[in-house]
Amino acid sequence: MGTAELQEEIKKLLSKLKWSQKRLGRELYYVKHNDDDAVEISRYEEKAKKDLVRKSTKPEVLQTYLDIIIKHDEFQKLDIIVPAYQRIGVLSDNMESGMYRISKLVSKLTSE
Repeated sequence: MGTAELQEEIKKLLSKLKWSQKRLGRELYYVKHNDDDAVEISRYEEKAKKDLVRKSTKPEVLQTYLDIIIKHDEFQKLDIIVPAYQRIGVLSDNMESGMYRISKLVSKLTSE
């Protein structure tokens, strides 16, 4: 998935969790740190907000956010499955593109 698609998917999941983008930043901080440094938490909150709107955010960063959301206890309680094709590099570009479109269609159908 590209940057725009990942940003959109993360925002949808945040909506289902009833989390703000700042809450996502706090959760990201808690995954990486074992303290409550208010200044650093605030930095993570602002970074998460910016990463979800910038076109230049690397897909790898957003994929990390998505992985953390999916593994969170609150997300697990929602009983939601996130079908997302991950490029593995074994298939041709044409097949990879097709698999991505199928995954996107499944995501759309399951969210309705």
